Amino acid sequence: MTERPYWIAAGTVGWGAIVLLKAAELPQFDQYAYIGPGFLPSAVGAGLVLLGLMLAVQIRQGVPFEEQEAEDVSETHAVSYKALGFAAAACALPMLTMPKLGFVITCTGCFVLVAAAFKSERWLLNAAIGLAFSATSWWLFRKLGVQLGGFLPLLGV
Repeated sequence: MTERPYWIAAGTVGWGAIVLLKAAELPQFDQYAYIGPGFLPSAVGAGLVLLGLMLAVQIRQGVPFEEQEAEDVSETHAVSYKALGFAAAACALPMLTMPKLGFVITCTGCFVLVAAAFKSERWLLNAAIGLAFSATSWWLFRKLGVQLGGFLPLLGV
């Protein structure tokens, strides 16, 4: 008899339960927008719990879980630690720079780092594109009434 990976289902249900518990601390509904900040995380948590339970049923029924072939993946392909480092830096950058540099510069930096992780070497073009997207996003959020701080906090703008 083959080993059945119930731990995958338990982990999925557990993760969903954690999301549900944390989302319960937020208001689910709002009188103006009708959907509160806790609604979407609650839906995601409930979805994870449901998917975990469905996975447990499949495991119980003996559905095999085997690695699937991908059409463009080589078994001998090595991990690019440089790309992984760029992606990790892009994830860490907001925690380190958002309060000081603000939304626009931080998001521009994230865009450049993610582009570098995908092996783009056009640093200036990536910075220009990232700056355009970030500035547009900041402006649109501002129009919606979402306060993301100043445009360029270092310059007092």
